[in-house]
Amino acid sequence: MVKIASIELFTLMVNFLLGSAIVVGWNFNTKQDVWITIFLSLGMGIGLFYLYILLHSLGKWSNLIEILELGFGKWLSKIVGILYSLYFLYIAGRVLKDFSFFLSSVLFNNVSFWIISSTFLFVVSYCCYLGIEAIARSSLILFAMTGVIVFVLIILGFISPYFEISRLTPVFRTSLKQVVSAVFPTGLTFPYGELIVFTMLFPFVDDRKGLRKYGWISICITGVLLFLAGEMILGLLGPETVTSYVFPFIKALELTSLLETLPHIEVLAVIINLIGGFIKISVFMYSGLMIFENSFAKIKRNRLLVISAAITFLSTFILSKNIIQHLFIGLKIVPLYMHIPFQLLIPVILIIVLAVKKYTV
Repeated sequence: MVKIASIELFTLMVNFLLGSAIVVGWNFNTKQDVWITIFLSLGMGIGLFYLYILLHSLGKWSNLIEILELGFGKWLSKIVGILYSLYFLYIAGRVLKDFSFFLSSVLFNNVSFWIISSTFLFVVSYCCYLGIEAIARSSLILFAMTGVIVFVLIILGFISPYFEISRLTPVFRTSLKQVVSAVFPTGLTFPYGELIVFTMLFPFVDDRKGLRKYGWISICITGVLLFLAGEMILGLLGPETVTSYVFPFIKALELTSLLETLPHIEVLAVIINLIGGFIKISVFMYSGLMIFENSFAKIKRNRLLVISAAITFLSTFILSKNIIQHLFIGLKIVPLYMHIPFQLLIPVILIIVLAVKKYTV
Protein backbone atom coordinates (compact mmCIF):
# COMPACT_ATOMS: atom_id res chain seq x y z
CA MET A 1 0.00 0.00 0.00
CA VAL A 2 1.37 3.41 -1.02
CA LYS A 3 1.87 5.78 1.92
CA ILE A 4 3.22 9.31 2.23
CA ALA A 5 4.16 11.01 5.50
CA SER A 6 2.40 14.13 6.77
CA ILE A 7 5.59 16.18 6.39
CA GLU A 8 5.85 15.05 2.76
CA LEU A 9 2.29 16.20 2.15
CA PHE A 10 3.20 19.51 3.81
CA THR A 11 6.11 20.10 1.42
CA LEU A 12 3.99 18.97 -1.53
CA MET A 13 1.31 21.52 -0.67
CA VAL A 14 3.74 24.41 -0.12
CA ASN A 15 5.64 23.75 -3.36
CA PHE A 16 2.34 23.19 -5.17
CA LEU A 17 0.73 26.40 -3.89
CA LEU A 18 3.78 28.53 -4.61
CA GLY A 19 4.21 26.95 -8.04
CA SER A 20 3.45 29.59 -10.65
CA ALA A 21 1.76 31.80 -8.01
CA ILE A 22 5.12 33.22 -6.90
CA VAL A 23 5.65 34.46 -10.46
CA VAL A 24 2.17 35.46 -11.71
CA GLY A 25 -0.04 35.11 -8.63
CA TRP A 26 -0.71 38.74 -7.69
CA ASN A 27 -3.60 40.97 -8.66
CA PHE A 28 -2.16 44.46 -8.24
CA ASN A 29 -5.35 46.18 -9.39
CA THR A 30 -5.98 46.90 -5.70
CA LYS A 31 -2.52 48.58 -5.56
CA GLN A 32 -1.42 49.28 -1.96
CA ASP A 33 -4.34 47.20 -0.68
CA VAL A 34 -3.10 44.03 -2.36
CA TRP A 35 -2.32 42.70 1.14
CA ILE A 36 -6.03 42.76 1.95
CA THR A 37 -6.85 40.55 -1.03
CA ILE A 38 -3.97 38.21 -0.18
CA PHE A 39 -5.11 37.66 3.42
CA LEU A 40 -8.79 37.40 2.50
CA SER A 41 -7.91 34.79 -0.13
CA LEU A 42 -5.76 33.03 2.47
CA GLY A 43 -8.64 32.84 4.97
CA MET A 44 -11.04 31.52 2.36
CA GLY A 45 -8.37 29.07 1.19
CA ILE A 46 -8.16 27.56 4.68
CA GLY A 47 -11.95 27.25 4.71
CA LEU A 48 -11.84 25.52 1.34
CA PHE A 49 -9.19 23.09 2.60
CA TYR A 50 -11.42 22.07 5.51
CA LEU A 51 -14.32 21.72 3.08
CA TYR A 52 -12.26 19.08 1.26
CA ILE A 53 -11.41 17.43 4.60
CA LEU A 54 -15.15 17.27 5.38
CA LEU A 55 -15.73 15.70 1.98
CA HIS A 56 -13.20 12.99 2.82
CA SER A 57 -14.56 12.33 6.29
CA LEU A 58 -18.04 11.83 4.81
CA GLY A 59 -16.55 9.74 2.01
CA LYS A 60 -14.84 7.25 4.36
CA TRP A 61 -11.40 8.71 3.52
CA SER A 62 -11.45 7.36 -0.01
CA ASN A 63 -10.04 9.21 -3.00
CA LEU A 64 -12.17 11.59 -5.05
CA ILE A 65 -13.28 9.09 -7.68
CA GLU A 66 -14.41 6.62 -4.98
CA ILE A 67 -16.23 9.39 -3.11
CA LEU A 68 -17.99 10.37 -6.34
CA GLU A 69 -19.20 6.78 -6.68
CA LEU A 70 -20.50 6.79 -3.10
CA GLY A 71 -22.48 9.95 -3.77
CA PHE A 72 -23.52 9.80 -7.43
CA GLY A 73 -23.56 6.09 -8.23
CA LYS A 74 -21.44 4.08 -10.65
CA TRP A 75 -22.23 5.59 -14.06
CA LEU A 76 -22.63 9.26 -13.19
CA SER A 77 -19.48 9.12 -11.06
CA LYS A 78 -17.53 7.68 -13.97
CA ILE A 79 -18.60 10.58 -16.23
CA VAL A 80 -17.84 13.21 -13.60
CA GLY A 81 -14.57 11.45 -12.79
CA ILE A 82 -13.41 11.56 -16.41
CA LEU A 83 -14.31 15.26 -16.51
CA TYR A 84 -12.18 15.78 -13.40
CA SER A 85 -9.32 13.90 -15.03
CA LEU A 86 -9.48 16.10 -18.13
CA TYR A 87 -9.70 19.17 -15.88
CA PHE A 88 -6.57 18.13 -13.95
CA LEU A 89 -4.63 17.42 -17.13
CA TYR A 90 -5.76 20.70 -18.70
CA ILE A 91 -4.58 22.67 -15.66
CA ALA A 92 -1.31 20.72 -15.78
CA GLY A 93 -0.98 21.90 -19.37
CA ARG A 94 -1.66 25.49 -18.35
CA VAL A 95 1.00 25.35 -15.64
CA LEU A 96 3.40 23.82 -18.16
CA LYS A 97 2.67 26.76 -20.44
CA ASP A 98 3.29 29.20 -17.55
CA PHE A 99 6.63 27.55 -17.01
CA SER A 100 7.54 27.50 -20.72
CA PHE A 101 6.59 31.14 -21.28
CA PHE A 102 8.57 32.12 -18.21
CA LEU A 103 11.72 30.24 -19.24
CA SER A 104 11.55 31.45 -22.83
CA SER A 105 11.22 35.06 -21.60
CA VAL A 106 13.93 34.94 -18.93
CA LEU A 107 16.54 32.45 -20.13
CA PHE A 108 15.97 30.80 -23.50
CA ASN A 109 14.84 33.45 -25.96
CA ASN A 110 15.93 31.43 -29.00
CA VAL A 111 14.62 28.04 -27.92
CA SER A 112 11.34 26.83 -29.38
CA PHE A 113 8.38 26.71 -27.02
CA TRP A 114 7.62 23.07 -27.76
CA ILE A 115 11.19 21.98 -26.93
CA ILE A 116 10.99 23.48 -23.43
CA SER A 117 7.53 22.01 -22.84
CA SER A 118 8.30 18.51 -24.14
CA THR A 119 11.60 18.27 -22.22
CA PHE A 120 10.02 19.27 -18.93
CA LEU A 121 6.99 17.06 -19.53
CA PHE A 122 9.27 14.07 -20.13
CA VAL A 123 10.78 14.50 -16.65
CA VAL A 124 7.32 14.88 -15.08
CA SER A 125 6.04 11.79 -16.90
CA TYR A 126 8.95 9.73 -15.60
CA CYS A 127 8.16 10.83 -12.02
CA CYS A 128 4.51 9.92 -12.52
CA TYR A 129 5.68 6.52 -13.73
CA LEU A 130 7.66 6.08 -10.50
CA GLY A 131 4.60 7.03 -8.44
CA ILE A 132 3.44 9.49 -5.81
CA GLU A 133 6.02 8.32 -3.27
CA ALA A 134 8.84 9.44 -5.58
CA ILE A 135 7.13 12.78 -6.18
CA ALA A 136 6.58 13.30 -2.43
CA ARG A 137 10.19 12.47 -1.55
CA SER A 138 11.45 14.77 -4.29
CA SER A 139 9.27 17.54 -2.88
CA LEU A 140 10.69 16.97 0.62
CA ILE A 141 14.25 17.32 -0.69
CA LEU A 142 13.48 20.36 -2.85
CA PHE A 143 11.48 22.13 -0.14
CA ALA A 144 14.58 23.25 1.77
CA MET A 145 16.02 24.80 -1.39
CA THR A 146 12.76 26.59 -2.16
CA GLY A 147 12.43 27.98 1.36
CA VAL A 148 15.99 29.32 1.51
CA ILE A 149 15.82 30.93 -1.93
CA VAL A 150 12.44 32.61 -1.37
CA PHE A 151 13.54 33.90 2.06
CA VAL A 152 16.84 35.29 0.69
CA LEU A 153 15.19 36.94 -2.32
CA ILE A 154 12.54 38.65 -0.18
CA ILE A 155 15.14 39.93 2.30
CA LEU A 156 17.36 41.26 -0.50
CA GLY A 157 14.35 42.97 -2.04
CA PHE A 158 13.46 44.77 1.19
CA ILE A 159 17.04 45.99 1.78
CA SER A 160 17.56 47.07 -1.83
CA PRO A 161 18.33 50.81 -2.19
CA TYR A 162 15.51 51.00 -4.72
CA PHE A 163 12.94 49.86 -2.16
CA GLU A 164 10.77 52.74 -0.88
CA ILE A 165 8.38 52.04 1.98
CA SER A 166 6.35 55.13 1.03
CA ARG A 167 5.09 53.20 -2.03
CA LEU A 168 3.19 50.85 0.29
CA THR A 169 0.86 53.63 1.47
CA PRO A 170 -1.83 54.90 1.62
CA VAL A 171 -3.91 51.83 2.45
CA PHE A 172 -7.69 51.25 2.63
CA ARG A 173 -8.24 53.34 -0.51
CA THR A 174 -9.68 50.49 -2.57
CA SER A 175 -13.44 50.08 -2.81
CA LEU A 176 -15.12 46.99 -1.39
CA LYS A 177 -16.25 46.02 -4.88
CA GLN A 178 -12.65 46.00 -6.17
CA VAL A 179 -11.46 43.92 -3.23
CA VAL A 180 -14.26 41.37 -3.64
CA SER A 181 -13.64 41.08 -7.39
CA ALA A 182 -9.93 40.50 -6.72
CA VAL A 183 -10.62 37.80 -4.12
CA PHE A 184 -13.44 35.98 -5.88
CA PRO A 185 -13.17 34.05 -8.01
CA THR A 186 -9.49 34.49 -8.97
CA GLY A 187 -7.87 34.99 -5.57
CA LEU A 188 -9.64 31.99 -4.06
CA THR A 189 -9.49 29.56 -6.96
CA PHE A 190 -5.85 30.30 -7.76
CA PRO A 191 -3.93 28.86 -6.07
CA TYR A 192 -5.96 27.64 -3.05
CA GLY A 193 -8.90 26.12 -4.90
CA GLU A 194 -6.51 24.01 -6.93
CA LEU A 195 -6.02 21.94 -3.77
CA ILE A 196 -9.04 19.98 -5.03
CA VAL A 197 -6.45 17.81 -6.81
CA PHE A 198 -5.16 16.67 -3.40
CA THR A 199 -8.46 14.88 -2.82
CA MET A 200 -6.84 12.14 -4.90
CA LEU A 201 -3.83 12.06 -2.57
CA PHE A 202 -5.27 12.51 0.94
CA PRO A 203 -5.97 8.75 1.36
CA PHE A 204 -2.24 8.06 0.95
CA VAL A 205 -1.37 10.10 4.07
CA ASP A 206 -0.54 7.82 6.99
CA ASP A 207 -1.68 10.28 9.71
CA ARG A 208 -5.08 12.00 9.41
CA LYS A 209 -4.41 14.31 12.37
CA GLY A 210 -1.15 15.32 10.73
CA LEU A 211 -3.05 15.92 7.49
CA ARG A 212 -5.38 18.41 9.19
CA LYS A 213 -2.51 20.09 11.04
CA TYR A 214 0.04 20.41 8.26
CA GLY A 215 -2.60 21.24 5.66
CA TRP A 216 -3.68 24.59 7.09
CA ILE A 217 -0.11 25.44 8.14
CA SER A 218 1.13 24.98 4.57
CA ILE A 219 -1.63 27.31 3.32
CA CYS A 220 -0.70 29.94 5.93
CA ILE A 221 2.98 29.77 5.04
CA THR A 222 2.19 30.19 1.36
CA GLY A 223 -0.09 33.17 2.05
CA VAL A 224 2.53 34.90 4.21
CA LEU A 225 5.24 34.38 1.56
CA LEU A 226 2.94 35.78 -1.14
CA PHE A 227 2.17 38.76 1.13
CA LEU A 228 5.85 39.52 1.79
CA ALA A 229 6.78 39.11 -1.87
CA GLY A 230 3.83 41.29 -2.92
CA GLU A 231 4.87 44.10 -0.56
CA MET A 232 8.46 43.80 -1.78
CA ILE A 233 7.32 44.13 -5.39
CA LEU A 234 5.21 47.20 -4.60
CA GLY A 235 8.07 48.84 -2.72
CA LEU A 236 10.46 48.30 -5.62
CA LEU A 237 8.25 48.97 -8.64
CA GLY A 238 5.54 51.26 -7.29
CA PRO A 239 1.76 50.81 -7.48
CA GLU A 240 1.39 52.80 -10.71
CA THR A 241 3.81 50.78 -12.82
CA VAL A 242 3.63 47.30 -11.30
CA THR A 243 0.58 46.29 -13.36
CA SER A 244 2.45 46.91 -16.62
CA TYR A 245 4.75 43.91 -16.09
CA VAL A 246 3.86 40.34 -17.01
CA PHE A 247 6.31 38.96 -14.41
CA PRO A 248 6.50 41.67 -11.70
CA PHE A 249 8.43 39.42 -9.31
CA ILE A 250 11.24 39.04 -11.84
CA LYS A 251 11.27 42.75 -12.67
CA ALA A 252 11.51 43.61 -8.97
CA LEU A 253 14.43 41.22 -8.49
CA GLU A 254 16.29 42.96 -11.30
CA LEU A 255 16.60 45.92 -8.92
CA THR A 256 18.35 43.83 -6.28
CA SER A 257 21.79 42.26 -5.96
CA LEU A 258 23.71 40.12 -3.47
CA LEU A 259 26.28 42.32 -1.67
CA GLU A 260 26.78 44.20 -4.95
CA THR A 261 28.79 41.25 -6.26
CA LEU A 262 26.10 39.06 -7.77
CA PRO A 263 23.72 41.02 -9.98
CA HIS A 264 20.89 39.30 -11.85
CA ILE A 265 19.82 37.29 -8.82
CA GLU A 266 16.45 37.06 -10.55
CA VAL A 267 17.93 33.88 -12.03
CA LEU A 268 17.27 32.31 -8.61
CA ALA A 269 13.56 32.83 -9.30
CA VAL A 270 13.97 30.42 -12.19
CA ILE A 271 14.93 27.71 -9.69
CA ILE A 272 11.78 28.44 -7.65
CA ASN A 273 9.69 28.21 -10.80
CA LEU A 274 11.41 24.97 -11.82
CA ILE A 275 10.68 23.35 -8.46
CA GLY A 276 7.14 24.68 -8.08
CA GLY A 277 6.27 23.95 -11.69
CA PHE A 278 7.65 20.42 -11.46
CA ILE A 279 5.66 19.60 -8.30
CA LYS A 280 2.46 21.24 -9.49
CA ILE A 281 2.43 19.61 -12.92
CA SER A 282 3.37 16.24 -11.40
CA VAL A 283 0.53 16.33 -8.86
CA PHE A 284 -2.07 17.34 -11.45
CA MET A 285 -0.88 14.82 -14.00
CA TYR A 286 -0.55 11.96 -11.51
CA SER A 287 -4.07 12.61 -10.18
CA GLY A 288 -5.48 12.69 -13.70
CA LEU A 289 -3.68 9.43 -14.42
CA MET A 290 -5.15 7.82 -11.27
CA ILE A 291 -8.67 8.64 -12.40
CA PHE A 292 -7.97 7.21 -15.86
CA GLU A 293 -6.67 4.02 -14.23
CA ASN A 294 -9.87 3.73 -12.20
CA SER A 295 -12.13 4.45 -15.18
CA PHE A 296 -10.28 2.32 -17.75
CA ALA A 297 -9.01 -0.60 -15.66
CA LYS A 298 -8.45 -2.84 -18.70
CA ILE A 299 -5.96 -0.48 -20.34
CA LYS A 300 -2.32 -0.83 -19.26
CA ARG A 301 -0.96 1.89 -16.99
CA ASN A 302 1.90 2.79 -19.35
CA ARG A 303 -0.55 3.49 -22.17
CA LEU A 304 -2.71 5.64 -19.90
CA LEU A 305 0.43 7.54 -18.87
CA VAL A 306 1.24 8.24 -22.51
CA ILE A 307 -2.36 9.40 -23.11
CA SER A 308 -2.23 11.65 -20.02
CA ALA A 309 1.08 13.17 -21.14
CA ALA A 310 -0.31 13.73 -24.65
CA ILE A 311 -3.42 15.52 -23.32
CA THR A 312 -1.25 17.68 -21.06
CA PHE A 313 1.08 18.54 -23.94
CA LEU A 314 -1.80 19.39 -26.30
CA SER A 315 -3.34 21.60 -23.59
CA THR A 316 -0.31 23.88 -23.80
CA PHE A 317 -1.12 24.73 -27.42
CA ILE A 318 -4.89 25.29 -27.37
CA LEU A 319 -6.90 28.46 -26.71
CA SER A 320 -3.98 30.88 -26.20
CA LYS A 321 -1.26 31.92 -28.64
CA ASN A 322 0.77 34.36 -26.54
CA ILE A 323 1.44 35.15 -22.88
CA ILE A 324 -1.09 38.00 -22.67
CA GLN A 325 -3.91 35.85 -24.03
CA HIS A 326 -2.76 32.95 -21.86
CA LEU A 327 -2.86 35.03 -18.65
CA PHE A 328 -6.23 36.55 -19.57
CA ILE A 329 -7.79 33.11 -20.05
CA GLY A 330 -6.10 31.75 -16.94
CA LEU A 331 -7.08 34.62 -14.63
CA LYS A 332 -10.46 35.63 -16.08
CA ILE A 333 -12.08 32.75 -18.00
CA VAL A 334 -10.83 29.56 -16.34
CA PRO A 335 -11.66 30.60 -12.73
CA LEU A 336 -15.25 31.39 -13.60
CA TYR A 337 -16.14 28.56 -15.96
CA MET A 338 -13.84 25.73 -14.82
CA HIS A 339 -12.49 26.33 -11.31
CA ILE A 340 -15.80 27.23 -9.66
CA PRO A 341 -17.68 24.15 -10.92
CA PHE A 342 -14.87 21.67 -10.17
CA GLN A 343 -13.49 23.28 -7.01
CA LEU A 344 -16.71 24.49 -5.36
CA LEU A 345 -20.03 23.44 -6.90
CA ILE A 346 -19.46 19.70 -7.37
CA PRO A 347 -17.73 19.21 -3.97
CA VAL A 348 -20.55 21.10 -2.17
CA ILE A 349 -23.24 19.09 -3.96
CA LEU A 350 -21.34 15.90 -3.16
CA ILE A 351 -21.07 16.83 0.53
CA ILE A 352 -24.81 17.50 0.70
CA VAL A 353 -25.63 14.17 -0.98
CA LEU A 354 -23.26 12.20 1.29
CA ALA A 355 -24.57 13.95 4.42
CA VAL A 356 -28.17 13.18 3.46
CA LYS A 357 -27.30 9.53 2.81
CA LYS A 358 -25.36 9.26 6.09
CA TYR A 359 -27.99 10.77 8.37
CA THR A 360 -31.18 9.53 6.68
CA VAL A 361 -30.34 5.96 5.69
